[in-house]
Amino acid sequence: MTLREQLDLTGRVALVTGSGSGIGRGIALALAEQGASVVINDIREEAAHESERVIRSEGRRVATTVADISRPDGAQAAVKACLSAFGRLDILVNNAGRQVIKDLATMEPDEWNALMNVNLKAAYLCSKYAIPALRVRRGTIVNISSVHARATLGAFAAYAASKAGLLGLTRGMALEYSSIGIRVNAVSPGTIDTPLLQEFFDSSSDPRQSRADFLKLHPIGRFGTPADIGNLIVFLASDAASFITGAEFVADGGMTISLRKE
Repeated sequence: MTLREQLDLTGRVALVTGSGSGIGRGIALALAEQGASVVINDIREEAAHESERVIRSEGRRVATTVADISRPDGAQAAVKACLSAFGRLDILVNNAGRQVIKDLATMEPDEWNALMNVNLKAAYLCSKYAIPALRVRRGTIVNISSVHARATLGAFAAYAASKAGLLGLTRGMALEYSSIGIRVNAVSPGTIDTPLLQEFFDSSSDPRQSRADFLKLHPIGRFGTPADIGNLIVFLASDAASFITGAEFVADGGMTISLRKE
């Protein structure tokens, strides 16, 4: 089988959580472009339907489920939407996430819980309810972690903890479910050029300079794009990655490899 044939996802069904915009939309679009039928999930109805419109405009098969997947009923509904729309589930991408940029002394317990519920608990819940369907298809799970799981910044401790937890969850699930044919891997993006990133720069006193300074931290000379992450997910979801499970793939343009930051 050629590499092109191994990367072909025609006939498979993917659920991408948090795919109403940004990285999630890029992942959903990349999977659809390789032939997968995609189910968009987001808690934001308008954003979810915009992602659906973008994918449908390219002639791809897509459905949408607006559900809070940090709740058991919402996670179950998202999985059921895949089975209802397309009759199967082959690929689960646990992408939904949120940030709370606060030091721990000022972070409220409700803020901590809300972050952990979306970033970590939702991945557990969606995986739990997806595993029976994935078992039938010998499917795959990809958890979207972050470079913050390994090297972080001040005021990001809670976010870093949630993303490090996803790496532990990835390894544990890979061990538990490899015997039934389910592969589980993680992707840790670095700086991805999305509207959310620009909002971060815009919050500084000099957004243009802030963006330029941050760009210097990337040896590759640019920020990542949602398509960069989407293409990596395509590989991990495909037969080309059939020998890979329990692994973390860092996609950060070299940001975390340098000992010295200019």
